Amino acid sequence: MPFGLCAQTTSASKSLNIFTLGDSNGTFPESWPKQLQLALPNAQVFNISKSGRTIGFLNLGDSTLNSLLVIDENIRKAAEFTHDRPFDFVVLELGTNDAKAVFADRQQEVPQNLARLISKIKNCGYPTINQAKIIIISPPPYGTKAEATEKYRGGNERVKKMSQAFQKVAKQTNCLFVNGYKTPGLNMETMTTDGLHLDATGSKKLVAPVVPLLIR
Repeated sequence: MPFGLCAQTTSASKSLNIFTLGDSNGTFPESWPKQLQLALPNAQVFNISKSGRTIGFLNLGDSTLNSLLVIDENIRKAAEFTHDRPFDFVVLELGTNDAKAVFADRQQEVPQNLARLISKIKNCGYPTINQAKIIIISPPPYGTKAEATEKYRGGNERVKKMSQAFQKVAKQTNCLFVNGYKTPGLNMETMTTDGLHLDATGSKKLVAPVVPLLIR
């Protein structure tokens, strides 16, 4: 076996411990956390994703969907799950719901809320979590079917701007960054049924740039 292929195979078989936080795109049987698990079969992926979740807004009148309000509880759950085994990575994929039309006038708050969320993770009281490397995946585009609805109208431009803002936050907070808006090969017209929720192929495309960061 060529050395490069051997090294890649060995890296992919690493027994990583990964904590994932996302919205509805992280909840389905074919979701991106599941695709990470398939790409890294020896990894342990602990996923706390929830449909409707935002970074820091009160969505649908439900405070449990605001990541900032529930991050302490979610960190506690992750710590109880992992016991004494440290997480190697925390992977965040949030922002799609923060780009809804109802929050259009509050977009300047989104990167600030992301920075606050990262700070809470890095400064939590659990050594198994606060030493983990954080990877930020900015939200994928909105497809035309989603854009055609009142609920998500104009959202594509908002998530596009998020990708730029999130990259700056990642640099400021010493996190790794993956531009989900510019995911190679991702087609929101053919890899979703509603222009928003990724199918198995789309989810696999989304995490393809993440895997090399995990195994390098």
